[in-house]
Amino acid sequence: MDYYTNLLQSSASFGEALAWTVIRPLQEPLSLQSAASRLIGGGHPPIVDADEEFIEEVESLNGRAVYIGQSGDATMLLEPDGFSYAAGSHVMAWLSQEAQVWHLSWNHTGRRVLEYAANGQWLARIAELNPRAIYGADPAALQAEAAALEEVVNAPWPTQQATALAIIELRTGAQLPRDWFDQPRQVAIVEPLISKDCPPIGLWHYEPDLDARLRLAPQETRRAILLQLVDVLASRFDLDMPAITRAGQAAHNGLPLDVDLLEEVGSEWESLGQQWAGRGFAVREENDDAWRRWVAANAVRHSLRSLSEGSTYLDALTYARFALNEEWPNHRTWIRETVSRIP
Repeated sequence: MDYYTNLLQSSASFGEALAWTVIRPLQEPLSLQSAASRLIGGGHPPIVDADEEFIEEVESLNGRAVYIGQSGDATMLLEPDGFSYAAGSHVMAWLSQEAQVWHLSWNHTGRRVLEYAANGQWLARIAELNPRAIYGADPAALQAEAAALEEVVNAPWPTQQATALAIIELRTGAQLPRDWFDQPRQVAIVEPLISKDCPPIGLWHYEPDLDARLRLAPQETRRAILLQLVDVLASRFDLDMPAITRAGQAAHNGLPLDVDLLEEVGSEWESLGQQWAGRGFAVREENDDAWRRWVAANAVRHSLRSLSEGSTYLDALTYARFALNEEWPNHRTWIRETVSRIP
């Protein structure tokens, strides 16, 4: 309690707003890449090194920045503005596979919340840190925590927040470090969502058999499928944009795709979604054709990213599935046929 009271009083950045999520694994510790993957439901979000001032770095990044670190066996996620992507009940469920997940956040709107998930299920929330305002599938899961907050319900700031921070440390063994702002950090970039519903990106959520077959297929088979997917989507959605075209030609010729070229492809994808820029999610109903073209461009972008990294991940097929919609079954067929040709 003393530690967190002093931390909040001495750090304007922590005291004014904070979203802290801690994953306590039930078995082996999570790698940072695994934690980042869980953030988007099994996808492959970019992870960048953040070595500038904390808040300045957040403001300079596109998409939502979720800072990742470790404390003992626990993995910590930090979102400094207090508006948390990780606190979504579906995201906490993804994060909590074979783990407990504890989340605490507050921001300038006055919102304050303590939440808990375990074993793939979001379980309970204490809204406004009010011990009498417990909601969820299993409110009793936070009964002891509510009792602790009851003891400080009328205490002056920052006692309630310090109590909640201490609770998370007690439950997970993770401590929010004083020098968090002073250390180089890795940050996962959660791209603008294709809908407010935040669908998972892991292909196995939608196509479990196809995903398994592709993961077991030789690298060259995945490469051939991703290359063909680029061609199919570029033709179907009129994506003959300069960087996408150059990158596609380079990939077909077996040439390396450098970072600068992939960034140009990313810029072309972003340009197609300008009408949703700043929202954090797209609204398909506003313009179905524009939405499908934007999602298809992201499928092309992720195909090219995967090709540049050994054709190891399949986010592109999830985006393609959404973009192609009613046309997807036909494309699933040729992908299956390509995989089945393996000797």
